[in-house]
Amino acid sequence: MSNLSVTDVESIRVVPSGAALGAQVLGVDLSRELEPHVIARLAEIWAKHLVLLFRGQELEDTDLIRYAGYFGGTQSSGERMNRWARGQKETGKVDSQDARVNYVSNLDKNGKPVMRNIYSGCYPLSWHTDNCYVETPPIGTMLWADRIPDDNSGQTLFCNQILAYQELTEDVKALIAGKHTMQDSTRLLSNQLRPGTKMPRSLDDIDGVVHPIVRIHSPSGRQALYLGRRASYPSTYIVEMPNDRGREILDQLWAHATQERYVWTHRWQRGDVLLWDNRAVMHRRTAINPEQARVMHRVMIKGEPVIQG
Repeated sequence: MSNLSVTDVESIRVVPSGAALGAQVLGVDLSRELEPHVIARLAEIWAKHLVLLFRGQELEDTDLIRYAGYFGGTQSSGERMNRWARGQKETGKVDSQDARVNYVSNLDKNGKPVMRNIYSGCYPLSWHTDNCYVETPPIGTMLWADRIPDDNSGQTLFCNQILAYQELTEDVKALIAGKHTMQDSTRLLSNQLRPGTKMPRSLDDIDGVVHPIVRIHSPSGRQALYLGRRASYPSTYIVEMPNDRGREILDQLWAHATQERYVWTHRWQRGDVLLWDNRAVMHRRTAINPEQARVMHRVMIKGEPVIQG
């Protein structure tokens, strides 16, 4: 990997995706210590492009943890902490024993691909922002591709929520100004019931936290939509609106925010690393071929208070 090492910022090359967000970064070996001036340059690139791709990386989990440390440290995933609270700790061959890292995979406890496991298995995942149902969501997520299907299944799509907010009509911006959503933590992103919870029958049964619909992307100071996640009704709702009107507005916002013109699709290769900004990006995953293994190592970057936009 010596051909990837960085000695100065001039060695870094950025290749934009050509879509509304995303760029490949060349000339960086994430298995090595990075100098402060290199970290500062990567922070600038991340703030501009929101999703960064580093290819051909051979990493250990400690490398992912170190990189997260450059931007504030790690944060354990909310779902993992929920499982641990129920006494359901990782014990299989494909589970990290380090709370700072978790393996997003379609493998069972014996290391075999399955349609459904204790995670999301091979099911497609809906548009969402990671851990929006906790009080202080992570500012970013870093995902390293360890094992990847060879048929392009399990692609990851990203959408630019700064641009989505900018292109709202002024009337809609005024309507959602100062409004908040109660984020639903009862369902998994595959819309299945989270273990240990009961299927909600009304909005009163929704368990989660309240976040503003519009937040500030602190690196740039720009406003961004922050829709979080949403399962089948009853689910995430607007706190300050009657139910029917709130559902109507959320339907409009979700349809607007996930339009193709805001989206970049990533087709994974082994050794890829993606770093995305949860403050200004939503993402989703397509279905995975249940006959092939997919194992991703994930680290979440420590959160900051959500600033009302």
